[in-house]
Amino acid sequence: MILTDELVEAVFVKESKNRFLCEVLIDNALEECYVSSSSRLQNYIKLKNKKVWLTRNRKKGRTKYALFAVQYYNKYILLNLNKVNDFLVEYLSLTNMQNNFELYKEKFIDNYKADIILQDEKNSLRNIIIEAKGIIGVNNEMLFPKVHSDRAIEQLKKIKNLLIEGKNVEYFFVSLSPIVKTVTLNKGHKQYSDLFLDCVGKGLIVRGISVQLNESGKIFYNKIRVLL
Repeated sequence: MILTDELVEAVFVKESKNRFLCEVLIDNALEECYVSSSSRLQNYIKLKNKKVWLTRNRKKGRTKYALFAVQYYNKYILLNLNKVNDFLVEYLSLTNMQNNFELYKEKFIDNYKADIILQDEKNSLRNIIIEAKGIIGVNNEMLFPKVHSDRAIEQLKKIKNLLIEGKNVEYFFVSLSPIVKTVTLNKGHKQYSDLFLDCVGKGLIVRGISVQLNESGKIFYNKIRVLL
């Protein structure tokens, strides 16, 4: 993947009370900016006074820009969690994992909304249900989950039922930071970790990849370790 959007340089000021907004400085002028994250970025990464890159919003709305990336240790960390599924779709294509399958995004199966489904039109037993979790961080090893999430726990309960029914489910950790090399299950969040390990025992396949953006705007992917 090569990014075609023009990137606008800015300085990060602060996250707003509205969790989907932040303030940045563009040429010393304060500008409101969209943040594509359902939880606050300050839970994962320090951005105050950091140089960041924005993309221009194509649709008319409250903001002209969306937060896209920040530079840490001469590497680019992507901040747009809405792109996680798109990155994973491209990775599946590059690694030929979707060969002989029809790929569907955000499709319901048994009351569970899958991020991606790889569907074999001739043999439903081969279908693969994929859940993707985006990770943002600046350390080589990241604990997951970092914060409590009722939604993630409810998803695992539904995934457990799918596994009991004999369905194939894979859980991808997608790091938007090339700095991250290992994702470790956070046993401090006991309800999530116990459910997760129960799912693994019932056949859940766990994988990890990181997304790397170079200066020319090209995206690369690398496998990362997942420790349970």
